[in-house]
Amino acid sequence: MKKRNKSKKISSKAKNFGKSSEREEMERLGFTYIGKPDKVGDFKIPKWWECGWRRTACNKKECILCGKILRDRQRHIDKGDDPDDMKSVMEDVGNSLGEALQMIKKHAESMGIDITNIDDTENPPEPKKFPLYRKVDCWRKSIENIVNAAYEANELWFDSVAAADLLWYRHTLAAKTYRQLCNKWHIDRGDEYGDVDYQYTKYVLSECLRILERSLAELSSLASEEKAELMLALGRLKDMKGEILKI
Repeated sequence: MKKRNKSKKISSKAKNFGKSSEREEMERLGFTYIGKPDKVGDFKIPKWWECGWRRTACNKKECILCGKILRDRQRHIDKGDDPDDMKSVMEDVGNSLGEALQMIKKHAESMGIDITNIDDTENPPEPKKFPLYRKVDCWRKSIENIVNAAYEANELWFDSVAAADLLWYRHTLAAKTYRQLCNKWHIDRGDEYGDVDYQYTKYVLSECLRILERSLAELSSLASEEKAELMLALGRLKDMKGEILKI
């Protein structure tokens, strides 16, 4: 995103961002206005955000995210459509994306950021341009090899909660590591638009690491064929932990 000329005065619209009309519009679209944190540690995480990345969402109708998913499913059922059919899924994704883009554009404009000139937008490097991402991705792929071996051997631990966590959060860790690297890349270039996401992603990474450490510790304690590989994976994860959390 390209910032407008800093010599220009901040518009009254930007100054008034977060007032009642803006908040009402965000709430209408299913968002919760959280403002901008003054410093790291002041950001209060909206609970419903966790349903977007945790393996098990709350699935409550009053949840902003899960409630919308439940309403979309019911709408398809009422129409006689299969809510799990790809056509239905893509329709819901398109509707959600359209609403999100409307709010992103409005938020960006209020902050004095021009997102209309796509040609001038500077994109962060590709994932593999970041050495840390390559390290995390290599670890993620090693987990896939362990899991595949356990599946072929019909290991009992493959169907455990710890295994389900390992399967889920290995991908989440890689994806969020890249996201945080991109956040840091933007911040280093003076773009403060991603401050909130930077703080939240740091929290998500710490949770993913905690869950993965617990999962690997539990699985590596079992007398399975993959015990040594699981212990090695746990050791490598602990070695990367500090580097990941310092992004």
